[in-house]
Amino acid sequence: CQNFIPKFKHHILYRIQKLDITYCNHTFTDEEHNSVIIPNNTIYAVQTMQVHYTTYDLRCEYDTINPQMHSDVMVLSGETTPSHPYWYACVLGIYHLETWIHNSGQPVKQHLEVLWVRWLAPLQNNKSSARHACLPKVAFVEESDSDMFRFLDPRQVVSGAHLIPVFALGHGISSLCYGKSLARPGGA
Repeated sequence: CQNFIPKFKHHILYRIQKLDITYCNHTFTDEEHNSVIIPNNTIYAVQTMQVHYTTYDLRCEYDTINPQMHSDVMVLSGETTPSHPYWYACVLGIYHLETWIHNSGQPVKQHLEVLWVRWLAPLQNNKSSARHACLPKVAFVEESDSDMFRFLDPRQVVSGAHLIPVFALGHGISSLCYGKSLARPGGA
């Protein structure tokens, strides 16, 4: 993924400075990016995470998210007037790290957990609702969108999502047109 490290540091700055990560409309300077310290440049990857949620009948349940299988999640839409209440993402990586900001103050080490995701977007021309008796359809965000890969705070995840391919509509066109990508199974 292009700009992995700058996007990662951008996400860390949002989290450490406790900015509203839902909108991500703040731009950080190179100096601020360079102030992010990750000891020994060590980021730990883990294979699974659990998302706890309450069911409609008030039972406590959890989904296990694994980037190799069962990797789709849903988060509340960050839009002020959403056309759809949720955003969907495919989790590509689950990480945790120790970090701090090196500035004029005393640095305070923080432990962060981070998801690396590829966003999916609802299809605009799809009419989905109970009235239309049709579920929403999603597709990967196009490669031309600089936000197609992002980092996400695991606390934003509402639950896992079970997405079912619609084979009757034919094969999708990959929006990853150029070269190898970690977003493809096997990195091919």
